[in-house]
Amino acid sequence: MAIPATELRIGQSVRYLIGTRTGMSAAITDITKSSLSIKNTLIVTLTFDDDSLPNHLKTQQLTVYNELLVGCEAIAF
Repeated sequence: MAIPATELRIGQSVRYLIGTRTGMSAAITDITKSSLSIKNTLIVTLTFDDDSLPNHLKTQQLTVYNELLVGCEAIAF
């Protein structure tokens, strides 16, 4: 699954789909443009809702390539 970059919003709830945290819910807490890229590449920071995670594992950064955030899906309420 993927989310188009035009649909990304701070505070948006997503479900993470990579590795051992597959299925965990998170919120988008930051969206920045990558300073190391000529193209329109974004860095999205997710903060997981699970309070049992230690602080160093509560956030995860993902890179938006080709206008798609891959590795998570939007949660519809």
